[in-house]
Amino acid sequence: MQPRVEPLDDRAGVEILDPIEGRRFLLYTDEDVTPTRGDTGSFAFPVSVAHEFVASELAFPYTVTAAVRDAADGSHILDVGYEGRHELEADDYLLEVNAPMKLYLRVESALTVDATTDHIAFEFAGPSRLELGARSHHASPAATVTVPDDPRAAMRAVSTFGSALKTTSCERSWPSLRGHPPRVELGDELSIPDGLDAPDSGVTLHLPPDYEYVFAAAPLAYYFGADLVADGTPRLTVDGGFTYRFDTERGFEDEAIRFLKRAFVLDCVVRTEGFHPMDLHERRLLEADPAVDLDFAALYGAPLGDQLAAYCSVPDEPVREATPTWHRVTHVRPDAETVELLPYVVNDFSLVRVASPAGDSSGVTAADPDPDRAAVNSFKRGLPAAERRDAGVPDPDEYVPLPESDAVERAWVGEGTPVHGAKLLRTAFDRDESDPTDGVVDVTVVCNDEGMREEWNAVSEAYGTGETSDVAPFDVDCRFGVSTDDLRGLLADDHDVFHFVGHVDGRGLQCPDGVVDAETVDRTGATTVLLNACRSHDQGVALVEAGARAAIVSWADVDNHGAVEVGETFARLLDYGFTVGGALEIVEEFTAIGRHYVVVGDPGVTVAQCVDSNPLWCRVGDDADDPPAADEALDVTVTTQTTPQVSIGGVNEPYFPKEDGADFYLIPGKLATFTNTGSELREVIGDSPIAVDVDGTLRWSTEWLDAGEE
Repeated sequence: MQPRVEPLDDRAGVEILDPIEGRRFLLYTDEDVTPTRGDTGSFAFPVSVAHEFVASELAFPYTVTAAVRDAADGSHILDVGYEGRHELEADDYLLEVNAPMKLYLRVESALTVDATTDHIAFEFAGPSRLELGARSHHASPAATVTVPDDPRAAMRAVSTFGSALKTTSCERSWPSLRGHPPRVELGDELSIPDGLDAPDSGVTLHLPPDYEYVFAAAPLAYYFGADLVADGTPRLTVDGGFTYRFDTERGFEDEAIRFLKRAFVLDCVVRTEGFHPMDLHERRLLEADPAVDLDFAALYGAPLGDQLAAYCSVPDEPVREATPTWHRVTHVRPDAETVELLPYVVNDFSLVRVASPAGDSSGVTAADPDPDRAAVNSFKRGLPAAERRDAGVPDPDEYVPLPESDAVERAWVGEGTPVHGAKLLRTAFDRDESDPTDGVVDVTVVCNDEGMREEWNAVSEAYGTGETSDVAPFDVDCRFGVSTDDLRGLLADDHDVFHFVGHVDGRGLQCPDGVVDAETVDRTGATTVLLNACRSHDQGVALVEAGARAAIVSWADVDNHGAVEVGETFARLLDYGFTVGGALEIVEEFTAIGRHYVVVGDPGVTVAQCVDSNPLWCRVGDDADDPPAADEALDVTVTTQTTPQVSIGGVNEPYFPKEDGADFYLIPGKLATFTNTGSELREVIGDSPIAVDVDGTLRWSTEWLDAGEE
């Protein structure tokens, strides 16, 4: 299903709608236009649909990263940036636009570019024919591999993962050039469709034929397009003689992760010598270190073995300094069932750690899985104590404590439920995502208890208030006191978000006239479910099994005041464009009872497209005024997170004023600390409701910067 290009109704311009991802982007023109079908072959880069129209001017509704290229070969001319005016003489240009979908605009004309933190505009030498090409960021498995319960068969399956790569050069570090590995299903015998062999990368992973090795090595196999072969000494070899052994004191798993991170970040730096010669912060770090002696220009076109040999010559510390925070680490059981989720874990480019065999997750109980639970001592969101059921959450021995990690998020694959993070469920990834959408974000908020009206009011106002709402509109439907029949009907309807405020116990979701047990719901059309109630874990799992892609649930009793804070925070983060898993990380850190919630299903689901390309939040110095004075100097640390559209390996161009800093930073994680005045912050942030950590308290930029104003 291809992106659609249609004229706007309310002003001059066109809208580009990705009906698979439900994403929308607008291009404003100086006069009304009527796009007609064009030639997809006229672009230097792949597009799935092309249209033509005539315009003298073109503008974007908000800032996105963009570049000007030579239309003939795609070679780079300039990065548009957020500040500056550029005048280019007449030529055949290709404008690359990193919108919620990938866009290219070809035009033959003189070109004036005007870019600020608020807008980007292009002016041509009179009416000019524009060719618009678009492709979706959407990726899905292209085929299915069937494997029996046999580690050697799993090795054959993982060897097909590299077939999804769109290049085997260092450019594969761009998320858009890493496709989705084939689906894997358990069966009676091995079956691999034709054409799914590993690419001719010359890379071989020699591993003992055990699930522990195969699963931990899967991201490496995917990234390098490697062929897995059974061998007692774990190592990676490349045609031409390069060998890297993993049997060190660190252990195989740590060594494999270390090698992947090293190769990945150095690929990101070397690729700046190719189609995207940007001023990258991580390159500056490495070039400034006297211990790093690399010729990046020579390495760009060098054989892979030579590249990896050079990468391995760099000491650990410079590499660690340049490596972005990994967005997710997924802990998995070394069981056959795990292989079915492995393609989705690898597609997300998550790190993989293999847990010990089942049965040793002691030390965590359902009665008190977290010491913060003692803080829950006010009005509970469940039934009165005399009527409360203990059901609705896992049994004590089913909780899994995940180790601390330096990744942004943690996830779990296997029996049991993590105390923090996300539990991946296969059914959440099996959904047919090809159903078209109209680009409108549909949200339904249900409150079934008068005592919880405060949250209902707060979240009803939070959804659809972000800066993106003008170009990706929200339709928010708020209901109060919903009956069992009506609740079943609402659950069956299609929604991007179904947000339930009320009581939940082992019997189901409470209604004025009874209970709706999610396990009796045949189908739900909700994509993301937030059950903000006591012990909603099992009901959320049931809704994922019934069709939702992600559910935010609690594993304990939650007090009313804390739940209001959690519900509103989730709503505002999802509205801005955070993934469900990314929002959970902030909720856990900054709300009183956020650590009582987990995600079940797919933590990478997003509700709204982010106007800042990828979500970010800021931390300001502890002594900041409230609100900050116009001339007050503030140290602002910017942290970014990923989305399915802009994953690890993508870049962010901060629009915060900076002195002598690089233009681009790898995501995710902390970018840098910028010193800005209060007036500068107000100018660059504008109306975007960014989360801000002010002295340990989560605030919203639109309120904090204007606090106290009439």
